[in-house]
Formats: sequence, C-alpha cells, structure tokens
Amino acid sequence: MDYVERWTTRAELPAKRLVRWIGIGPSKFHDWKARYGQVNEHNAQVPRDHWLEDWERRAIVNFEGDYPLEGYRRLTFMMNDAEVVAAAPATVYRVLKAAGRIGRQPAKTTGKGKGFHQPDAPHRHWHIDVSYLNIAGTFYFLCSVLDGFSRSIVHWEIGESMKEPEVELVVQRAREKFPGERPRIISDNGPQFIAKDFKEFLRHCSMTHVRTSPHYPQSNGKIERWHRSLKSECLRPGVPLTVDDARRLVHQYVTYYNEVRLHSAIGYVAPHDRLHGLDGVIQQQRDRRLEEARERRRRMRAGHAALPAESSAAESPGVDFSAVRKNVTMEQVLERLHWMDHLRGGAQRRGPCPVHDRDGGPERSRAFSVNLPRGVFRCFHPQCQAQGNALDLWAAVHGLPIREAALHLQLMLPPGNPKPPNREEEPVLLQSLSPTARDSSSR
Repeated sequence: MDYVERWTTRAELPAKRLVRWIGIGPSKFHDWKARYGQVNEHNAQVPRDHWLEDWERRAIVNFEGDYPLEGYRRLTFMMNDAEVVAAAPATVYRVLKAAGRIGRQPAKTTGKGKGFHQPDAPHRHWHIDVSYLNIAGTFYFLCSVLDGFSRSIVHWEIGESMKEPEVELVVQRAREKFPGERPRIISDNGPQFIAKDFKEFLRHCSMTHVRTSPHYPQSNGKIERWHRSLKSECLRPGVPLTVDDARRLVHQYVTYYNEVRLHSAIGYVAPHDRLHGLDGVIQQQRDRRLEEARERRRRMRAGHAALPAESSAAESPGVDFSAVRKNVTMEQVLERLHWMDHLRGGAQRRGPCPVHDRDGGPERSRAFSVNLPRGVFRCFHPQCQAQGNALDLWAAVHGLPIREAALHLQLMLPPGNPKPPNREEEPVLLQSLSPTARDSSSR
C-alpha cells in the first residue's frame, strides 16, 4: 500500500495502472486497502459464540473428577444447575473424551501370540490336529500332520474314529516317511493329545510336545488354515458320496497342494519346493526372467526411439522391409519358433503349423509346408490358409502388425546369410492377421 501511494504521488499515475503493472487484481488491492493498519488475522479461524474458553474446559474436567460415576449427559445438567459451566451435552462429551476421561477403554494386553519363534529348517515343528468331515450326512475324522517350515502335508488319514491310538498311528506313519527326524509336535488341548499314553509315545520317540493356549486356535493356525483350504477347495466342490471317494479326493488335493499349488505364506512357491530347499533357486529364476523382460522392453523402446522420422511410401515408417527379408532367413525364424518337421523332401519340409497349432499339433501333422531356399511357407489347413515369407510367419505367430514384426526380427535375431530377395515387393499379409496389421501394411 505504501509503495502504490508513494509512486502514485510522485509519478502522477493512477493507482489502477500501477496495480495492473505489479500484477495484483483490483479486488485484492481494495481488500488490502480496507484493512490497512490492522492486525493480520485474516487467515486464522473465525471465533464462534459457542466455543468454550480454557477455564470452562478445565472446570468440566474438574467437575467430572468430583462425580466420576455420572454420565456425561447427567454431568451437563448438573453443571448447568450448579452454574459451573453452561454447555451442550455433545460439547461436554468432546471435552471429556479429549481429556481421556471417557470413551472406549484400551484392550487388556495379553501374552497370547508372543514368544513363538518360527522354525528355520524343515522338520523342526510338526503341527497336528483333528477335524470333522461331513461325508453324505455322516461325520468322519481327519487327522493331518503339517510341517511348520515348508507348510507341506507330511501325512493324513480319514477314519470313523480318531482316538489316542489312531493319533499315535498317524504320527508313527509320518515318522516312517522321515525316519531320521525328531520334530516338536504342536497340537491343541484335545483329549487325544493330553492323554498319558500319547506323552509316553512321544517320549519313546525322542520327540517333544507343545500344546497351544486354550480357546486360542490362532496359535495352531497353520494346520487350521490347511483344514479350511481342504474343505473349501476340495471336499465341498467335490461332494464325496462315500469315505473312499473322500480319500481319493483328499489324496489328489494333497498332491496338488504339496507339489503344484503356490503358497502365499512361503513366498508363492510349492511346499515341496521349500521342503527340499528349492525356493531360493525359484526366486532367483523369477528375478532373472523379470530382468530379462525389462531389458527386452528397454531395447524395444530404444529401437522405437532410433527409428528415422522419414520413410518411403513403399515401406512402413522407419522399417526397411527389403533389408529384413535379406538379413533374416526362414531357418532362423523356424529355429526361434522351435518348429520340428515331420517330412523332408529336398528343399521342401512339412510339419505342424506354428500359426494355428501353437502346442505342436498332431504328432504326424503335415499341414504346414515351407521352402527354405525361397523362404516362403503355406498352411493347407482349410481354417488357416496362412502363407507368405519369414516376416509374415513371425507376424502371424505372435499376432503383431507387420511393422512391429519387422522390429522384433531386427532386434531379436542376428542377421543371416544374404539371399536373393523374394518376388514380392511388399510382405504378403495373412488372412489371420488383425485389421491393425492390414492397415499398417497398406501404408
């Protein structure tokens, strides 16, 4: 304000022009002029009439200390009648809650879930538990033994009863699969596991026993989660009608669970892979494939960036198709596609079509014919009818436009021996290509 007033007087210029030169809006300038000389409190909260003062907040907290058994609503009207503080019940509640005098009490701290150390090697902890199975309206018992380190199922059995002798048989058969191991048995407080005979059996086997906390199934959560997965993914969808059918389904699922299914708790590897120490190798392979994919994408981006801005009308932008046809041979493309022929006759070779028979096709399929010296191919299958040169074959197999296929061949395949160019001036497009590929080739 002082700057505008000074130069308005000295330069004899209107304030409107100076404000416009400075870059301030006229309304902002007049607002500043209206509160010129006042304390700068325009960004602070505007006081409200219902706000409590500090002494009132202290009085509410002190009054609650004198009557700790009363609720905040009764305290509100008691303070109003006693002319201590006049406030609304909601305001009194917020003041007492901010002071920590009312509200939900913190949960009591317990020792459950603390002090347990996860096993660092296989066969250190074996979790065992008994679960019910409802098979066609009849209840059976399932007893499972799970390795705590690898989460693999060591042994399981289904029976009409699962008393202490049956549980001993389950543990003994699990020990016979790994005779040199002496794991610690972790179980709940079921009658089979607290029996004196079970303790004697474990003592003779040189194994220790730990029982979980009562009414706390999370302490044996590994075996509990296994039983939940078994019922939700195997028994309920399979609907076994007999106990033999249930045993068959469980046997198949245990094999799938141990050897195929990726377990989220152990880094998404199969339990048997972790049991045999292969989880580190699998993770390294995954990291290596990820780095290779990133490097391939980087090379592709670099190839796109290095393309020339101008191109001839006969070729797609930035791609020399004649050079690709000259440097990349049909043998290189077939080798890259892992194609195996079933019949050879001079320069002609026949076998499964890599375009529509991605999995190799029938064992004696000869629908695909290729002429290596000329570098052309053709599929005689009525639903395929693909034909063309090496570039067309690469584009059809990978579902790429013709320009992208040429870039792939330039970056991924080394140049081969020069050969006479094909009779076609442009790559022969396939009927199986997408409309995008046809548009690219037409340009």
